[in-house]
Amino acid sequence: MRLNHLRITDYRNLRSIELDFPRDVALVVGGNAQGKSNLLEAIYLLATMRSTRVETDSQLIRRDAMTDVLPAARVAGEVSTANGPLKIEVTIVARPGSVEPIATKTVKVNGVAKRLSDATGRLTAVLFTAEDLEMIGGSPSLRRRYLDLTLTQIDPKYSQARSHFERVLTQRNSLLKRIREGLASTSELEFWDEQLATDGAVLLHTRAGAVNRIAELGRDAHADLAPGEVLVIEYQPKLDRAGNLAEASEEDVREAYLRALSSSVARDTGAGMTTQGPHRDDITFTLDGLGAGGFASRAQQRTIALSLRLAETQLLRERRGESPVLLLDDILSEMDAARRQSVLGALGVGEQMLVTGTDWDRFPAEFVAAASLFEVESGSVRQPAQN
Repeated sequence: MRLNHLRITDYRNLRSIELDFPRDVALVVGGNAQGKSNLLEAIYLLATMRSTRVETDSQLIRRDAMTDVLPAARVAGEVSTANGPLKIEVTIVARPGSVEPIATKTVKVNGVAKRLSDATGRLTAVLFTAEDLEMIGGSPSLRRRYLDLTLTQIDPKYSQARSHFERVLTQRNSLLKRIREGLASTSELEFWDEQLATDGAVLLHTRAGAVNRIAELGRDAHADLAPGEVLVIEYQPKLDRAGNLAEASEEDVREAYLRALSSSVARDTGAGMTTQGPHRDDITFTLDGLGAGGFASRAQQRTIALSLRLAETQLLRERRGESPVLLLDDILSEMDAARRQSVLGALGVGEQMLVTGTDWDRFPAEFVAAASLFEVESGSVRQPAQN
C-alpha cells in the first residue's frame, strides 16, 4: 500500500498543501509547532476516520478559516493498493452551535459518498507520536484506544460490534442507575445483558488474539531496537474467571461474559455502571521483569512504544496482505546515538514511511539521501532546493 499524492486544505494549521511521494521514505523536518505532526495526523485521518489529539472535530479546521461562511477542512489522498488505485477524501464542515461549532465529517471513496465505518481501513496506516509514551504508564483508556484504532483497520465486524457495544453499554448503565433509585427492576437487565455479551464477546475474543500476536511481534521488534532488554506484553481482560480468551470460541466468551454480568448485578447496581467487560480492559508492559510504566526510562518507554507500533505494522501486513503506511513523528527524540542507530536500522518493515524530525543532523547521511525531503514552516511545506 502506498500514498502517492496528498492534498490538504485548512486542516489544523495547514492552509493549502499538495505533495507527491515518489520514494519509499519521506523525511519531513521543521521546528516545533510548525505543522509536522498535523501533516502525519491528516494522513492517519484518511485511514481511521478519527482524529488523535482534539476533543471535537471542529478543532480540526484551521482557526483562521473558522470565520468563513462555511468553515471546512479537507484531506484527500491518492493511494495504490493491491486491489487497484484508491482516492479517499475526508471533509469536516463546521456549523454554528449553541455553545461551540458543531462539525460534520463526511467521506468519499473514489468519488462516491460512504459511511465512515465503510471507509475505515481502505488505507491502512500506523502512527507513532510522542503521546504514545503515555500508553506505557498512562490511563488504560489509551491502551484500549490503541487496540480499537488498530483493529478497526483490520476487521469490519470488530468495528461494528464496538460501535453497538458502546450504545448498549450506555443503555445498561442508565438502567442500573434507575434500579439503584428504585425506578426499575433487575429483571429488565436480561435484554441488555444479551446484547452486551454478544458484542462484548467479539471485542474480547478479537483483542485477545490480536494482543497475543502483538506480544510476539513486539518482543522481537524490541529485541532489535534494544538488544539485551526483554519486553513482555500481556492482555488483561476485565472479566471474572476469563481463562484464555484467545483459545476459546467466540460463543464460549459470550457465555462467560453473560455469567460475569449476572454475578456482578449487585456490584453494578451499587456503582450505577457496568464493572466488567471490554470497556475496562487493559494491556500491561514488563521490561526485564519490571513494570515499564514505573521503572522504564523515557528513552526505554519511547522504544517500547515504537516496538508496539512496529508490531502493529506487522499485524496489519499479516491480516491485510499488504504493508500499511508508517507515520513516525519525531521518533529519535530523547534517544542516545546508539539507540537512534538501532531504531533507524529497524525501520525497513514498511513499504512506505513518512518520518519527521526537528533537525537534519539527527539522521545519517545515507538515510537522508534515500528519502524525499520536505521542510515545514508555519503550516507550509516545501522541498529543499537540494532534493
